[in-house]
Amino acid sequence: MSRPSRRMLTLPTAQEFTQGTNPIRLHKKRDRFLFMTYNLLAQGLIRRDMFPHASQKALRWKFRKQNILQEFLAFNPDLACLQEVDFWDEVYHPALTKAGYEAVYYKNQNKKHGCAIIWRKSRFEKVDQLTLEYDDIGQPTFMTGNIGLMVGLRPLKHQPENPDPNADMVLPEEKEDHDQGSTGNGTTDDDGDIGLPGGILVATTHLFWRPDGSYERLRQASILLDRINEWNQKLNYTVLLGGDFNTTPRDAAYRAMTRNKMPPRQIPDLEKWLVEEVTRVQEAETEAAVSASQETDDESKKPVDADQHDADVEQLSSQTAKLGLNGITDDTTNGKKKEDEKVSDLPYRAPPTGIILPKNTSTKSSSAEPESTIQDPASFASSNDPKIKNLATTSASCSGGEDAPVLAPLEAFTPPRDLLASIETHVRCISIYGQYESLIKDNSAEVNAKLATATATQESTATEASKEHTHGEPIFTNFATWFKDTLDYVYLFDEPRPENGARLVPLRLLEIPDQSFLGHGLPDENFSSDHLCLMVEFAILSR
Repeated sequence: MSRPSRRMLTLPTAQEFTQGTNPIRLHKKRDRFLFMTYNLLAQGLIRRDMFPHASQKALRWKFRKQNILQEFLAFNPDLACLQEVDFWDEVYHPALTKAGYEAVYYKNQNKKHGCAIIWRKSRFEKVDQLTLEYDDIGQPTFMTGNIGLMVGLRPLKHQPENPDPNADMVLPEEKEDHDQGSTGNGTTDDDGDIGLPGGILVATTHLFWRPDGSYERLRQASILLDRINEWNQKLNYTVLLGGDFNTTPRDAAYRAMTRNKMPPRQIPDLEKWLVEEVTRVQEAETEAAVSASQETDDESKKPVDADQHDADVEQLSSQTAKLGLNGITDDTTNGKKKEDEKVSDLPYRAPPTGIILPKNTSTKSSSAEPESTIQDPASFASSNDPKIKNLATTSASCSGGEDAPVLAPLEAFTPPRDLLASIETHVRCISIYGQYESLIKDNSAEVNAKLATATATQESTATEASKEHTHGEPIFTNFATWFKDTLDYVYLFDEPRPENGARLVPLRLLEIPDQSFLGHGLPDENFSSDHLCLMVEFAILSR
């Protein structure tokens, strides 16, 4: 079966522009751009037990890299935010450069994958860029390695002799003279060029993934908005944000950013979780220290082999002599460090102490909406998801690794109420896909026909999320074997147009494929990620 086509669904704002009392005619070549956000599923994260329904071909990197690039270039976005990107230098960057894009890419030094923002160089030019590391700001609960990435872009004047690849993307309702410039807010020069309509601050991120990470996601979301606001003080651009936030519409971070009402117990439950998590980490650290001390005492009681001890000391001394202060090998021939070896300026990372699961803080509620999104760690061991199930095993062995908890006193952590208050000092984030549920309900006959084609198994898994509050979002943007829910978003800041900002109006968005096309879970041979890309067509209006 070939990849199902995905239509662009017209938003109410587009109908107002083209059919209202004062319609604005949008020139197809210069007044629009396509924005995409896409979690590509890093090849380094693929394991057979995570995707049991995927064919061997679908998981092979040789196939996946071509399939992802083909899908991306078929959609042909003008601007895109990508997450879980590995093989950047070897695969993606060369291919995208050849296709006419420019890009910035960044990853944490302890992760194998990162985030990228790319733009068509015939449509935008970069003004500035900024990166941020959540682990280095404030007090994290886990060493996550998650990052944020921002780019200030300025739209370029349209050059008629360089046809735009989106020239065929017009709204069905429009009957536009393609040789005319835009009217209304647009200003056209005699040569057909249009004045620059202001800048766009584009930001992307990939937030903490763990089911019990609601506090950390709220903390990271607060940091992201703080840094966007701080950096935008000098740019004063319109803010467009896309990424994998790993937060469902029921999670605290989503509700805080979009100003959706939280259940009464959501923030108190986060406060309770934080106290108990800090206590558990401290107790585990103490137990580990006592255990290590006992092992040392036992070792000291063993008879010492003098010859072996001298050999060990000599070997250690030899190794130490070859190392500088930063662990860089000295050149023993001249006593100086090799010129091609540079001291790393990357931030220091505290060594992990092992993953410690929080105590059970879940509370049962008869409400249709759960009081809290904090997961019960007791359920991790019985989870179908191998990645989540592995958390219980990792915790029991207390081995180190990514996502390890941080040892710190309780007063070092920012209270959840303060995080919420910090987010609410910023402007509300408008989720463009928050209109999705109302869009598909406009054509109830089509929706019912699609649902009728789904199997009972598919309905019980993929639509389970719809029983909870989705706040208008799609039922899923992530469709993995063991997890199906909405994690990806396109946000536009709800504020008057900044002094130097572009006026952006969402016109259309890309539909989510029906679950009947997706089988038991992604990736498959049509979709090479377990996430679905989101895409919005924006009008960019001149002053």
